[in-house]
Amino acid sequence: MTVLECFYRTENADVRPSILALRSSARTADISQLEQLLEAKATSKLATTTFSRLRPLEVVVQYEAPSPSRDTKLTERIRAIQFSESLFFEAFSVARHITRELGPCGCDLLWRRRMKGSALAVEDGGEVVARVKSELQNLIKSWSFAMPNVNLPSRGCNVSPKFARLIQILKTCKLHGDKFRGIIFVQEREVAAIMADMLCMVAQDLGFLRPLALTELDGNNIQDVCRGFATGEFNLLVVPKSLEDLDIPSALIVVRYGVYESQLSYAYSCARTVGALGYLVHMVENGNDVERRVLSHYQHEKFDERWIEVVTSGGGSPIPSRPLIENCVLPDGPDENVGPCIVDPTTSGRLYERDAVCALYRLVSSMLHMSETSHKSLFVVRQGSCDPLSCEWICDVLLPSKLLTEQVSGPPRPTPAHARRAAAFITCVRLYEYGAFDHRLFLYPRSAMKTQELANADTISGNRCYPRKRTPFWSNSLRLFSHKWFPVILHVQGREKHAPMLLLTRQPLPHMPACRLFIEGVPTVVQNARAAPVEISADHLHALQLFTIRICRAILNKPFACSADDVVYLFAPLRSCVTGNLQSTGLRRILDYVPWDVVFLAGKEWAVRFDPDFGSLQGVEDMVVQDRMVEFTRRYYALRLRQDLTPLSKPEDSPHEAGYSNFVEYCKARRKGFDGLRDYQQPMIEVAKIAGVSNHLNPVFQSLAVPTRAGAKYLIPELSAKSTIPASTFRTALVLPSVMRRIEDFLIVQELNAVFFNHSIYEEHLFAAISAPSAGYEVDYERLELFGDAFLKYLASIYVFVMHPSQHGVVHAARQCIISNEVLMQSAVRSGLPQFIQGKPFSYKLWHPPNFTADSFPGSNFVGDENANSERGRTAGKKKSHDESVTQWLGDKTIADVVEAIIGAAYLSGGQETALQAVKSMQVPIPNVEQWDDFRRKACPPPPDPTALLRAGSVEAVEAITGRQNSNPHILGWALIHPSIDGNGAEYNEQLEFIGDAILDFVVVRYIVGRYGKLSPGAMTMLKVAMVSNSALAALCVSSGLYRHLHYDSHSLARSFEAYVKKVEAWRLEETKIAAQNDRSPGQYWLDIESPKALSDLVESIIGALFIQDGYQLAGTEIFFNKVLRPFYDRYVTLKTLSHHPTKILSDLLQKHGCQQFELVKETCDAKQEAQCDVVVHEIILASATASTVHAAGRAASLAALDALEGDANFMNGTCTCRSSSRGKRARKMLIDEMVAEIDVETAS
Repeated sequence: MTVLECFYRTENADVRPSILALRSSARTADISQLEQLLEAKATSKLATTTFSRLRPLEVVVQYEAPSPSRDTKLTERIRAIQFSESLFFEAFSVARHITRELGPCGCDLLWRRRMKGSALAVEDGGEVVARVKSELQNLIKSWSFAMPNVNLPSRGCNVSPKFARLIQILKTCKLHGDKFRGIIFVQEREVAAIMADMLCMVAQDLGFLRPLALTELDGNNIQDVCRGFATGEFNLLVVPKSLEDLDIPSALIVVRYGVYESQLSYAYSCARTVGALGYLVHMVENGNDVERRVLSHYQHEKFDERWIEVVTSGGGSPIPSRPLIENCVLPDGPDENVGPCIVDPTTSGRLYERDAVCALYRLVSSMLHMSETSHKSLFVVRQGSCDPLSCEWICDVLLPSKLLTEQVSGPPRPTPAHARRAAAFITCVRLYEYGAFDHRLFLYPRSAMKTQELANADTISGNRCYPRKRTPFWSNSLRLFSHKWFPVILHVQGREKHAPMLLLTRQPLPHMPACRLFIEGVPTVVQNARAAPVEISADHLHALQLFTIRICRAILNKPFACSADDVVYLFAPLRSCVTGNLQSTGLRRILDYVPWDVVFLAGKEWAVRFDPDFGSLQGVEDMVVQDRMVEFTRRYYALRLRQDLTPLSKPEDSPHEAGYSNFVEYCKARRKGFDGLRDYQQPMIEVAKIAGVSNHLNPVFQSLAVPTRAGAKYLIPELSAKSTIPASTFRTALVLPSVMRRIEDFLIVQELNAVFFNHSIYEEHLFAAISAPSAGYEVDYERLELFGDAFLKYLASIYVFVMHPSQHGVVHAARQCIISNEVLMQSAVRSGLPQFIQGKPFSYKLWHPPNFTADSFPGSNFVGDENANSERGRTAGKKKSHDESVTQWLGDKTIADVVEAIIGAAYLSGGQETALQAVKSMQVPIPNVEQWDDFRRKACPPPPDPTALLRAGSVEAVEAITGRQNSNPHILGWALIHPSIDGNGAEYNEQLEFIGDAILDFVVVRYIVGRYGKLSPGAMTMLKVAMVSNSALAALCVSSGLYRHLHYDSHSLARSFEAYVKKVEAWRLEETKIAAQNDRSPGQYWLDIESPKALSDLVESIIGALFIQDGYQLAGTEIFFNKVLRPFYDRYVTLKTLSHHPTKILSDLLQKHGCQQFELVKETCDAKQEAQCDVVVHEIILASATASTVHAAGRAASLAALDALEGDANFMNGTCTCRSSSRGKRARKMLIDEMVAEIDVETAS
């Protein structure tokens, strides 16, 4: 490059000499492409390459599924040895896997291989272990091992169908002779080693093969193998997936002995062939839908072929912006998960050095995809010394500046691949410590969740008791602690009296969104920002531990204690100036912003006496005052120093001391042990009682009960004490329980997303999906449940239509076996989902940091206080409180609703493919379908073309109305044939109507959620029911003209059509006229007309036909909806036009929300001869209107209230508390009846 810089680029392009480029392998056979790449490197231009030429010729070879495996005779003999199965459980598990992959011959060779090595070593020695190992050795030494028999039809065949198919593939390579080079990629190292042994033993027709298993990571060994492969000493390498990134020479044929859900692994396989001249063979099990789905990820529309160039160049070419599809599962095997690793404390996932390169590829490509930018080379590998014969390599990692500003260089390694791995792992560790490492990059064990059993239902409520999930983050952070603390700054935005605080954790928290709290009912955002990791000295660490305990004891008035080794996180105060740099990278010395004098003092003392010079108090506004010198007592915010008042002043505006001539007299009468004051002229402190900890996660503000005794308004400094915690810090501390609960909720959501859904669902949607309304959070699952219910019905209908094509009578029952609440509940319980559900309100009174314990109250430090007294009286209930923190009671319907809500969240996150995978992850019974395209592939063909039965031009006319033309119009033709027409395809019309009904439900709900996303779930349900009702669809069928093209054979049906069309059109004109006169939108003119069901069935059948014509996709249905249905709904079916009187709509909405405290207050203004009506909800006027009559005023006020509810979806959540009140359904029904009665009276008048 120095020559290029100094001589080549300085010359004019016209006189530059040619450059001779030598390439060590024929990876790219296109000379013009080589010239283009060299020109780009020489002139710093962008090279555009036809990457499809880098793809080899790909062949999919199918093999039959193996029969159920049985133990080989050798395995049976080994199992018969006493204690062998318990001692070598892992070896038996591997043996079963080898049997499936390679057959019984491979299983026997596994035992021989294990006995030769140390794989059967057991840590605990003893006579029993020695005897078992001795018997094993004697058995295997005397055993006669059979040669591989690859003749599948023969009785003596001892290989798997998969291995026999591999032999057939290799036999075809014999014609290449000495030029043959091949690579076989397998999943595990032991499979690679045993496969190589079996290939060496197969002599017939495979004498040209010289196989070798590459199973070790040793750099020198790999270099020797690569040299031997290049010279022909070995011509077939068997390589495990964990070593696929090594710089192995190219081969003529690469066989993927298994399908891995990894696009990067596929890119490595392509890169190991000789480009377009090579062959890539995928071995796929016949009929395996999972492997077919994985293969679809390698198609052109899903895979960016530039990844092949990236792995070919070792990360030296630009990283594509399309994220990789990777499976986040840790590989199995005793030798797979060894060495240093990063452990994710949130999910217990791991990242080893072998996975670091892939993790950085995924991280950078995902970031580029989000920012829509480009990035150059990620890895630059160079020689470790100036000596050209040096065998050491160093890799530099060049991350985007948004992730890491400085360049990271790894240690010297013997090969470039080793250097990349080492440098990538160091980079991942650094990103992890700075909180910039995406938690979705960790890998997880395959069997992360265990199947749960169904608990017995309570005989009264019907609910069941389930375990309640606790995040493993805190326990993992203790176990993984490495003397570094990871700071997170917490700042209550918009509240100047709340000081920022520092949260220090033993492991870095994942990136979290801002926390939304409700302080006195007002929405408040608590921001969080990271600072650089810190190491804390022993003295400062001890002070922070004491300060953290002091904060928790103060805000909850409980005598908490915790040993230093068990404290999982620390709190520290911060100076206010830090909030101006929250997003700055300059907070590398965050501990410099901590007021250490406050920390040390608060850790030592809970309060201090006031100075004798009371008249010169400084900073009284940031002071917490206690009414006496004990720890657990009443606390107050100091408002101001009252120089105009002394203890001898009369308490005129303080009800607390009413009835006494002055404050001193009150103390003599009410304060035990009062002996007088030293200074009777000292100024008083005006104070306000501190309310204490509360639930700031609930948007409904419940005002505190009025105390029976008035609280103190003034305190005498000499008799009081000043808390060592400033008031601004104390205010922030009071919201810490709610903040920490929200952090723990977020960690639980991340664990659920990782273990169940491979991080495919947006976390804010998933949190809402698992939050029941009973939890009292700002968001709950109700909207998502409505959406997920519609999608599940849509999915189940398509499933039973495809899987039961000739059983029309059972499709409804078959669908019910998928979507019923009982089935969904049982599926959720089997998968272990209920433990993640948030079904209980935040018990702030029971909150405490992990490992904190509350000792009994010491008598000298306790004074009767409302909070503290209640705690002493709760001692007997400690066991019950503990049980409630680890268990919860959930109803079957709640669990089913959560399943549907998660499905809705999955669709909103990634569409129908993501929703389908979520359904399968929760074990909802949808077998034999792994991707959406399986419906098209497995569906039976429709009946013959029915066009001859239709009037000429019918199909074309319907296509013009729907706006969708298709190459298979005969399916649409079946939608136009009524079942009254005799024929073999009559049932097909009913099947189209069956799936069309479900598709319409889903499309309508999706439309409502998209347009009216802020509406309450009850209002959405009302809109959905109105839009998909038979009467609405019949009116739409007439207004669009579709009814003219229905082919039927029934005189009664013809008469009913004629009468209905005439009547509904007349009513439509009348409603339009009245609406124009009253200056309102026209409403549902069809409600009081009985409609023929055949018209609504026609609309649903057409929707089903469009869906099937488009290959079981919604493209045609969406065109029809936007062209015909949506304009109809926008005109006639809105929240204001659901019925003729908006008051009934309003009452129905409030009833669906569960509200009981609402009314219409009507007044007549005699002076102006007008009437006024107010809609009052929980003593809050939601809307008001005046009109000439009471009836008109009520209608206008109801319309205004509907407008208000549509604009502010959170009004009811923040106002109504009826769901948690004791008022019953009877009172609610009486209130609704009263309002409806008023409507009837007004209508009649």
